[in-house]
Order: sequence, then structure tokens, then C-alpha cells
Amino acid sequence: MTTDVDREIYVEIERTKILVKNLFTSMPSTLINSIILVIVLWDIIPKPHLVIWCLTNISFVLVRYVVIGFYRRGFRQDNYRLWQRVLRLSFIIAGLLFGSAGLFFINTDQLAYMIFLYFIMGGMVAGSLGSYHNNLSMFFSYSITVFFIPTLILFTLGTEITNAMAILGLIFFTLMSVNAKRMNTDLRVFLVLRYDNDLLIEQLNREKLHTETLNQELVMKNKALQRISRIDALTGLKNRHYLFDVLKPRVENEINSLWMGKTDLNKRKQSKLSGYGVISIDLDHFKKVNDTYGHDSGDMVLKQFSQILCETVRQDDVISRVGGEEFIIILKDTEETNLSILAEKIRLHVENSIFQVTDNREVRITCSLGVIFYPFFKHHPGDIGVKHVFYLVDKALYIAKENGRNLVVKVVCSERDSRDENLLKSITQDLNKAIDTGQILFEF
Repeated sequence: MTTDVDREIYVEIERTKILVKNLFTSMPSTLINSIILVIVLWDIIPKPHLVIWCLTNISFVLVRYVVIGFYRRGFRQDNYRLWQRVLRLSFIIAGLLFGSAGLFFINTDQLAYMIFLYFIMGGMVAGSLGSYHNNLSMFFSYSITVFFIPTLILFTLGTEITNAMAILGLIFFTLMSVNAKRMNTDLRVFLVLRYDNDLLIEQLNREKLHTETLNQELVMKNKALQRISRIDALTGLKNRHYLFDVLKPRVENEINSLWMGKTDLNKRKQSKLSGYGVISIDLDHFKKVNDTYGHDSGDMVLKQFSQILCETVRQDDVISRVGGEEFIIILKDTEETNLSILAEKIRLHVENSIFQVTDNREVRITCSLGVIFYPFFKHHPGDIGVKHVFYLVDKALYIAKENGRNLVVKVVCSERDSRDENLLKSITQDLNKAIDTGQILFEF
């Protein structure tokens, strides 16, 4: 209901705006026709009567221009009905003033001039059809008043010619009225369609803005969800999703970019080749902690162990919890000689630490570590990927477990310095065979 009312108000306001615009450009025709009638009738009608009639019409045209000026400055949506009433009154007065020229021919035998005047009045009606059809109330207020007096006078004269002229005038007026109604309906349909179109565009813009806002919120929530999904809830460390979905491809790209095209070994110092260190860590006999002290105690141990790792490595290094008690550390921009030193430091720190558990109890634990340096091959780093590195470091961790635990095992390659690309590819294609043949070794 509200939309229908708003639509009608919009149509009426737009009609009024169009009316005022057309009125501003059409009123000079009143001045011109008034002057033409004065010139034509100058010797027929008493001159004082003509001058008074002409000046009155000209003065009222000026008054209407003043009204238009006030309208443009004071029009508001909530007072459009008041302005419609003011404009309608001005149309009635203007029609009566111009139509009063028909009074000049009461009791006169100047039939030819009367017919000329009647045609002028008909022209004013036709002109008002083009200018004021957008508002039927204004159109009829002006056309009836401007056409009423001369038509009545024609009937009053009572001759066959004047009666015929009056009848033809009424037929003409009827045709003008029908056309005005049709044109008014067409305009109303156009304005309704424009209102509905503007309303639809406004609604679409609001929906678009709302959708964009929701999309932004969704993107932010997705990013937050991704951060949460890549964080271990217990320890606050990165989890295996981050390690394999984010870090793994990043490491491979950086290694390939770093070593791309470096066929001349002198471009890098052989003694200080930097890359990534990978350390796989598993807490020894952790199940016993859970079985003896409970899972809450186990969680406390994992948190304290995570804190030890964070205190031991650099801020730019990445620590991930990839399983229950299994962790992987990725050391960025490190040297191979430092890798085993850091791993041994972690092992000793854990061995010498006392872990607090529930009920103010204390436990001691140890850890086993597997370590590997990446790139695995000095001259062809791209021949072995991160997935192979993870496989080998897990193998090293398994060997540490098999050899008594609380141990650091490093993966090395006897062919690390080889430039034979085919040999290195054969190692990568069958890692287990390379282990059996001694091309890949585990040092501890």
C-alpha cells in the first residue's frame, strides 16, 4: 500500500514539474496573441478597451512568472498539493482573461473578426493540449475558460453561421479533450514505469551493497576460519594443514627460485650453502603419560613441550604439531652444519626438563628426532621434492625410535655433491633402494 501511495505522489509531483516547465515556455504565446489581436482589432474595438484588455493579460503573464519563481524556490514534496491549487487558479484566471476578448463582439455585426478571434481561441486550446496535457485538471481549467466565452457569444448571436461555428468549435474542443486524455494516460504510464524502474534500481543497488557487505564478511570469516583451521587448538602451533597446504609449496617454490640457473658452483660458497632444515620430533613413551596421569596431564605436557620448542628456535621458523605427540620444525635460511647442533640442543633441553602435570605432580620425558637438510642435492635441488624430504625425515625418526629413543638421527646422501642428474633422479625415484645401496645414509 505504501508503495502505491508513494508511486502516485511521485507521478503527481513529476506532472507538476513538467507542467511548470512547459508553462514557462508557453506563456509568451499569450503575449504574442494578445498583441496580434490588438493590432487586428485596433480600428474595430474601442481602443481603451483593447489597451486595458492587453495590459491586463500581459500583467498576469508577469504575475505567473513570479509565481513560477516562488515555486522553484519553495517547492517541497510535502507541499506539492498547495502548489497544484495555486497553479490551477492561475490557469482559470488566465483563461478567463484571454477568453474575455469575446465580449468585444456582443451586439456587433463584425462577423469576420469574430471568426478570426474564434480561430485564435482555438489555437490557444490546441497549444494548451501540447503544453498542459500532462495534467488534465490544468488543461481543462485553461481550455474551458478560454473557449467558453467566445463559444457562448457565437450561440448568442443566433445566426446560422455563428451557430455552425459554435457547434464546430465544440466538436473541435471534444477532439482536443480526447487527445489530451490519451496523451495524459500515456504520460502517466511512462512516469509509473520510470518510478518502478528507479525503485527497482534502488533496490538492486541496496541488494548489491548488502551482498558486497556479506561477501566481505564472508571473506573475512573464511580467512579467520582458515587461520583457525591451520592452528592447533591445544598448543597454538601450526597444524599439519598449514604444513602441507601452505608451507610445503612455498618451500619448494623458494628453493627452485633460489637455485634456478645456478650451474656455476662458484656463484655460491660451497662451505656455507643455506636452505631449509627439517626436524621431525616425537615424544618417547607419551602414551604412558596419558595412561598413568590422564589425558589432561598429557595435554599439559604437550603445551609445555611446545613452549620449549618456541623458546629454542627463531621467530621466523615454523613449528607444526602434525599428530598426537609428533611435531615438525621447519628452519628457514639455515646452514646444514647448524641443523644437528640445534636438534641436539632440543633433545638435551627436553631430557633435562621437568614437566608439571595434574595434582602438582612432575614427570620427565625424552624425545626422538630425525633431521634433514633441504635442498638434498647441492647442484640439482629440484630433483627431490618436499614430500621426499618428509618421507626421509620420518624414516630417520623411525630409526631413532628403533635405536633406543632419545636420539637424533640425520639423513645424508653420499651423492650429495654429484653433478650426474640421471644418478640423482634414480635416487629420487626409488628412495628405499637408495637406502639399501647406501646412497642415502642415517647418521647418529
